[in-house]
Amino acid sequence: MKKIIFTMIAIASFLQAKNLVIYESPTCGCCDLWAQYMQKNGYEVKTIKTNDFLQIKQNLGIKEEYQSCHTGVIDGYAIEGHVPQSAVAWLLENKPKGVIGISAPNMPQGSPGMEQGHYEKYPVILMKKDGSYELYDFFIGDKAISSF
Repeated sequence: MKKIIFTMIAIASFLQAKNLVIYESPTCGCCDLWAQYMQKNGYEVKTIKTNDFLQIKQNLGIKEEYQSCHTGVIDGYAIEGHVPQSAVAWLLENKPKGVIGISAPNMPQGSPGMEQGHYEKYPVILMKKDGSYELYDFFIGDKAISSF
């Protein structure tokens, strides 16, 4: 009986774990900084350095205008670029329908992993299955400008 309870607890713990797989170029340093940021915020991170990262974006349905330097995959969602962890947490908690993932398009200065002294306002968007997008919020650093 104790073994069954332990196994059930282990399975429940695994299912609740925040396991993030990141596909990135073998030469990108800011991708590693974003991975460290996500680890510090409680995510289990596995990084896969590959020259096929653009093909991965295409396979996930990420349009070119929503792309950044790396792509994460968690719980069936694409996390494109330097997305703040609070936006990822919202996505995982709310699981909006018709959404393939969330993106901080391009490489916004001051976003997590891109902190180089200059902090710009940047959008974080929900990427939809039909190719359109919806604004999630604007951020400066990893702080949302609007509050929900």
